[in-house]
Amino acid sequence: MLPIHKLVWHEWRSAAPAPRVPEPSEAMVDPGQIRAYVKAYEWGGPTSALQLHHLTRLSTLIRPGDTVLDLACGPGPLLLELAPLFPDCRFIGADLSPPMLDALAEQCRERGIRNIETLCADIRELPGIDAGAVNVVISTSALHHLPDLDCLEQVFARAEHVLAADGAVYFFDFGLVRSQHTRDLLVAEVARKAPPVTAVDYAHSLRAAFPIDAVIGAARRQFRRPLRATSSRFVDFFYFISSPDRCPPSPVVEAYVRAMRARCDAGVRLEETMLRRLQALR
Repeated sequence: MLPIHKLVWHEWRSAAPAPRVPEPSEAMVDPGQIRAYVKAYEWGGPTSALQLHHLTRLSTLIRPGDTVLDLACGPGPLLLELAPLFPDCRFIGADLSPPMLDALAEQCRERGIRNIETLCADIRELPGIDAGAVNVVISTSALHHLPDLDCLEQVFARAEHVLAADGAVYFFDFGLVRSQHTRDLLVAEVARKAPPVTAVDYAHSLRAAFPIDAVIGAARRQFRRPLRATSSRFVDFFYFISSPDRCPPSPVVEAYVRAMRARCDAGVRLEETMLRRLQALR
């Protein structure tokens, strides 16, 4: 369980924010890293509370028959959950890493999932996706891989271009915290449930995160539609940027989330509750 009081204390004591340090690479291609990434998204692992939250929120944004685009999808852990729950929707996973997309395609074959396509491309460009062709654009735990804020603006501009007039967005990522002590505590929490290589990757991700106000500002400049932005209270650890609800929650998704929540331990359930309650509007 995250020691919230310690995070707040270290952030409060930090005189100035640490400078952002971009990721070593935009694309993850090392097989060991990819295997560890996939394992981190197994139910009961360090991302379970987030997955429960993502599924709950996306069930109010995805409509039957929608085309859903996941930017920098990696091996597609969220797509692999969504596709069976929305069998009449088309899902596209876009990523710059061929090995990541190979891992996603392999999982689709093993699970018999036929409504996920892959696109190996720069998410600033998205070749082959026409204007207005997408109903929902999502990206989770990925935008910090971009080199700089200009690239982030390009991604948001391109996402707006491919979105339908009544389309929706859903973005989640880490924020740039001020203190190295805060980062150490966050990494230590992940290291309890994940392989060492995942903890190292997470440390890089926290250093590469963008300041939350800068991300929200870029989104509001580039998207010509209503947006709701929230972030963690007390510490700029994470943020969500999403559209207003487009539909009632899916009963199928609600039932699935209840079942998966019941399979997780009490720590995951408490973390999910904290994730929901510790959000504040920006």
